[in-house]
Amino acid sequence: MTNDALVSVGRITAQGTSDVVNQLPLWVQEIQAVAAVATTIGVLIALYVAIVREPRKAAEERKHHKARFDALRRAQGKRVAAQARKVFPSSIRTPMFGDSWWTVRIDNTSNAVTTILAVEVKAIDTKGFEVPDGCEQANNTVPLDQAFDRSILAALSTFTGASEQRSSLLPPTFKQALRDALVGHFATAWDRTLSPNQHAVMAYRTTKPDYTLRVTVDYEDQAGYQRRRTDSSQPERISTEPLLSRQR
Repeated sequence: MTNDALVSVGRITAQGTSDVVNQLPLWVQEIQAVAAVATTIGVLIALYVAIVREPRKAAEERKHHKARFDALRRAQGKRVAAQARKVFPSSIRTPMFGDSWWTVRIDNTSNAVTTILAVEVKAIDTKGFEVPDGCEQANNTVPLDQAFDRSILAALSTFTGASEQRSSLLPPTFKQALRDALVGHFATAWDRTLSPNQHAVMAYRTTKPDYTLRVTVDYEDQAGYQRRRTDSSQPERISTEPLLSRQR
């Protein structure tokens, strides 16, 4: 091969090498550009997840949990209110002790123990007005033997010519009224706690026979809130937070 041929081959080889060298940076640049774009997309996706998607998802989850919690709280409130309505005061005349005698009763027909906080008994005149000092607690006013005698006479008077055998046929409600009258006559203080299906009684006497009684009871419901109820109204919650938390 002549010198001119060698020079030509050298030039071609040099040119080819130069072209390869010139092409490599382009591929590298394209790869770097693609990598940069991918990185940017990845960063944007991460930002979207961190800033938009996750907070939105968390907010939806919080909203869902809050809705469930509110529903459970409403259901619990309705259940507690229903049980609270099963605690109620009442009063009934006790004519066997006299025209001015009454038996006041607090019933707990709920399925939980109830704490009695206070009981207030007021006399009401024929016009519906409260009479100050119109009634008083009348425990142990009648001697024991007279109380029993009057109870027996009241039971026997239910039947004309009643005998011992027939007196056993007294209606259960009447028997209960007799027992309440006797127990209430000897009671000196209200029971603080009433178990389910338990009641407490106490005897009262008005200053005039035509007066009636209005009974108000404050008690603690199952959730620990204080409620108030009269013998002619539904219970009303009068505390904004459970009693236990206020005592701490």
